[in-house]
Amino acid sequence: MQEHGQILVFLFTLLIFGLVMALVLTRKITERFAILWMSISILLLLASSLGFRYLFLIARIFGIPYPPSALFLIVIFGLTLLVIELFSWASTLNERSRLLAQQVALLRDALDRHVASQQDAPRTPAQER
Repeated sequence: MQEHGQILVFLFTLLIFGLVMALVLTRKITERFAILWMSISILLLLASSLGFRYLFLIARIFGIPYPPSALFLIVIFGLTLLVIELFSWASTLNERSRLLAQQVALLRDALDRHVASQQDAPRTPAQER
């Protein structure tokens, strides 16, 4: 039964790897996320093929009586790192958006003042043509 489960997990991670590759090749995800997801899918492939037997060792080291629970511990840790990375990226984008909005407001104000000064200035005969 354990072999069937390992084969199923390997096929599922192979499917995820193929999906990530398809998204990368069609440029549906950016380079930053392509590297992140390619790393995750390669780690999943390695863990499902080579690391399955080490799951029992990891469970014993951490004192977890049921080895599949160690898998959940590893997954929760990985997802926590992924969430931290995504929040970091979102915070950076939020800061960049705020700065961009401020720059657009300053440029709009400068343009409005320039247009107002052009309308108030007396016209010379050369400008009226």
